[in-house]
Amino acid sequence: EVVDILLRYDFPGNVRELENIIERGVALASGDIIEVGHLPEDLRDASFHTFRRKSGGIPSLADQERAYIEWVLQEHGDNKSLAAQVLGIDRVSLWRKIKKYKLEG
Repeated sequence: EVVDILLRYDFPGNVRELENIIERGVALASGDIIEVGHLPEDLRDASFHTFRRKSGGIPSLADQERAYIEWVLQEHGDNKSLAAQVLGIDRVSLWRKIKKYKLEG
């Protein structure tokens, strides 16, 4: 997941910024693995904001909402109550959006 975030980020500061992020992650990690929580908060937030379609087009608001809800659910182990809290909506609204976007197979 960390690799995915790093690959999606544009790095306006180029290689120097990447180097600083990696050094910070290594310093914060207690073992050999850098976790998402070891990344700077703005980089973690940017993982959603830099979302793009592979075709290069700008995604619709509905596409972004769907992707964000899906990401929050994954981040919180599919815990709907916690995801709803993080999203700032009630559980019923989250269930409606899950149904609307067909996020459960």
